[in-house]
Amino acid sequence: DLESYIADEFARAFGIAEEQAFCVGTGSNQPTGIFTANGGTVGITAAATTAITADELISLVYALKSPYRRNAKFLMNDATVAAIRKLKDQNGAYMWQPSVQAGQPDRLLGYEIYTSPYVPTLAAGALAVAFGDFQNYWIADRAGRTVQRLNELYATNGQVGYVATERVDGKVILAEGIQLLKMKAS
Repeated sequence: DLESYIADEFARAFGIAEEQAFCVGTGSNQPTGIFTANGGTVGITAAATTAITADELISLVYALKSPYRRNAKFLMNDATVAAIRKLKDQNGAYMWQPSVQAGQPDRLLGYEIYTSPYVPTLAAGALAVAFGDFQNYWIADRAGRTVQRLNELYATNGQVGYVATERVDGKVILAEGIQLLKMKAS
């Protein structure tokens, strides 16, 4: 079923592009990402350029005002999750373990944690972790997706082309509702 395949591939490609733009979009001809200067509020700056401590994560949670913590979640890169999972207490025991209950998201300090490959990794000056109520990030779909079949353009080669378009925007509308952990600049 070629039509279904093409629709699925366009949906996948649009989903990837949207996720990237919603995380790190510049705001110029694309949505304004959460992990940008115009995204959330920097709640805490880490003491190191490539490492996060448990104390800094706790400080990030409490940098977010109480009303926003009710629906708050963490958002970070998988590499950041791996670094956090390696944190140990004074006895050498890992401080955090992911959820072992099927269908339940991982939790960190009691809050759900989600990952995206488009969130910046732990690097000097990077905005590496977001914690907040993501209802404060608004996404606007201006119009639905349109798909146009291009018969004539590729007819000499015996091919058919397709073009899909979509207009979407996104922006943090209440910056205090999403706190960011910024890595120390080098």
